[in-house]
Parts: sequence; C-alpha cells; structure tokens
Amino acid sequence: MKRVQLGLLGMVALLICSTLSGCWSSSPVEDLNLEAGIAMDVAEQSSQEEQINRKGGYYPKKELIKGTFQFVVPEESNGSGSSPSQTKKFYNITETGDSVFEMLREISLRTNRPPIGFHLKTVIISSSLLRKVSLYELLDFFLGDNDIRPSVLLLISTGKAGDALQEKIPGQTPAFILKDIFLNRKRNSRLLKPVSLAKAIGPMKARSSFLLPNVITTESEIKLAGAGIIKGKTQKYGGFLNESEVEGLMWIKGELEGGLLKTIDPKTGKNIAYEIKSVKSSIKAIVQGDEISFRVRMTSEGRISENFNPNEDLGSNRLLGREESIFQEKVNSLAEQTVAKMHKLKADVGGFGEALRIQHPKVWHKVKKDWDTTFSTIPVRFSTDIHIEDYGASNTTAD
Repeated sequence: MKRVQLGLLGMVALLICSTLSGCWSSSPVEDLNLEAGIAMDVAEQSSQEEQINRKGGYYPKKELIKGTFQFVVPEESNGSGSSPSQTKKFYNITETGDSVFEMLREISLRTNRPPIGFHLKTVIISSSLLRKVSLYELLDFFLGDNDIRPSVLLLISTGKAGDALQEKIPGQTPAFILKDIFLNRKRNSRLLKPVSLAKAIGPMKARSSFLLPNVITTESEIKLAGAGIIKGKTQKYGGFLNESEVEGLMWIKGELEGGLLKTIDPKTGKNIAYEIKSVKSSIKAIVQGDEISFRVRMTSEGRISENFNPNEDLGSNRLLGREESIFQEKVNSLAEQTVAKMHKLKADVGGFGEALRIQHPKVWHKVKKDWDTTFSTIPVRFSTDIHIEDYGASNTTAD
C-alpha cells in the first residue's frame, strides 16, 4: 500500500514540475532578433558592407538584391541609462546578395542574436527590382520558411523600398505603421485591400495579373498611394494605377468599406462630397458568338457630408435626384478611367476574367491562355445607382 502511495506522490510531483517549468524550448525575447519588416531593392552596397568586404568579409554571390532588414529592439535593452539615440524601437541592417535566405544567414555573422521571422509584418519590394526579378522568385523563401506567417503583408514601392523602413515618426516602427494604415480603409476609398502572402499565392500560381499597394516616401513621411501591377505571365512589374484609378477599381469590385466621393456640381461650380456607407457591384459577362463584353452594375448608399453651396434647399427631392445623378456620373467616369488604364497596360486586375470563367467556362477555356491581351480589346459598360439617405444636420433651418 505504501509503495502505491509513494508512486502516486511521485507522479503528482512530476506532473507539477512539468507544468510549472513552462515551455521546454522557450527563449527569452531579449535573446532574439525579431524581424519586423524587410525591404528589397536593386543591389547597391552600403558603406558598412563595403568596409566589411575590404576587410575580408566577402562571400561568393551575385550583386542582385539589396535587402534592408528591420529588427525590433527589445524593451529591456531600451531601459534606463540609454542615450536619446537609443530610444528608437528598431534598427536596420542592410545586406547585398542574390538569395534572401543566404542574406539573412549572413546577418547572423554580424549580430549576437539570431534573426527570427515569427513577428515579420511587412515585405516591401521596389518596382525596379521587380522589373529584373519575378515576384515568385523573390517570395519563394518567405513561402517556404516555417517561421514566417502567411499573414505577412506585401507592398510595392515605385521609389526605394528601403526608404519606407527608415524612421518617420519618432518612437514608432515603420514596418508596423505600414501594416496598421490598412485599418483606415473605412475612411478612404483610395486604399487597396491589403495583400498578404497567403492571398498572393493564388494569382501567382494561376498566372493572373494582380495588384500590390504602393508606398511612397518623403524625408519625414510615408504614404500608401496607388498600386503596382504584377503581370500574370511574367510575375514582374507591369505598370502603375494612381489613386483615382485605384478608387475606380474599388467601385468596380465593390470592395469599399467606406470613404468619400467628391465631385463638383456643374450647375453651381461648388464642391459636394458623398460619404459612402455601403457599395455593391456585379460583373456580367456577355457572350454573343465570338464577341465578349462586360456590364458592371454598382450600387451604393450614403449621405451628403459636405456641400459648399449654403443656398440650396436640401429638403427638395428634385435637388436630391440631381445630386444622385451627379455622383453616379462621377463613379462611371472613375470606372471608365480605370478600365482604360487596364486596357492600356494589358492587365486585368478587376476580376473580369474570373467573371467570364464562372459564367461562361467553355468560352474562358478558349481565351484564358492570353487573357490579358484579349481583355485589352473587350468593351466594358457601367451603370451606377446611388441612394442619398440624408444630409445630416445641413438642412436644419433657422426656425
């Protein structure tokens, strides 16, 4: 009996020890080099790398990619006694090479803490590099690495991608700022939906053209502006949509979460602004013999949030109908402008091919091989129905 009791006590003690000791493979966060962002540009050695190479730190490689690797500074190492220059939440290391994996491992020779990708948030690639190297080749390491999560956001930069990871707002980490800007999509209709690694795999495998949000930088600010096209066949940079063209695309795809639509009333010459509450759209593929065309129908509900003409009777149904027509024409104009650019660049990034594939699979099978070129000659018609729900407090009278 005593042996049984001693055995049970031993098992309980072992169980308590195993639960209190925590994770067997855990490492203190201050011992890790947490990656927050990575930017890739056309190869250009930094002064630090030139010094390292002159002193014998060279290894066999082609000068193809300049990687800017952003690491988070652990809070503990940023404690009391730090100088003002050490209040930054991050630091960057640049490395030049022809393999993202090899560049990261080479950084392990320049820091005592190994780079870890668990917390990587943002990858930015310059359009110049994407003219030389395909997106799939640049992302292959990220898609295969077990440490890196598929939720990592992808961005393109028509300038230098590494500039987007330089400090713009004191005390904040640029890679995190870029990720969090997408939370403002409810406030602006010119911002593309975020594109993660997981969402990029589909169009890359299907060899379909798609967009990446574009980041531009100034000396003290960053801005997400427009979008860069990745061509389906080549997986390389294929052109740029400006902010208005992205706005038109969001209406075509019905992917707006909010934002506004501003236009000028042709009768008064004054600005009026429509605040978007909801948007829906549908793309209808029409096939008549060998002729293909598309019809896009967009509907929206919202309110007038700004009207520069104080003399108008905002309670008038006639005025309401006229303003709805003005906004409908504006949306159609934006959509036509966007499709004209897509035709010019020979890139279907609006989901027209997907609509044809679902609605007319046999026709799609005949044209899918060179769809981007085929799409560039296909006519698209638009119709928009906007419903203004209210004017807020703008129609309050003196009475």
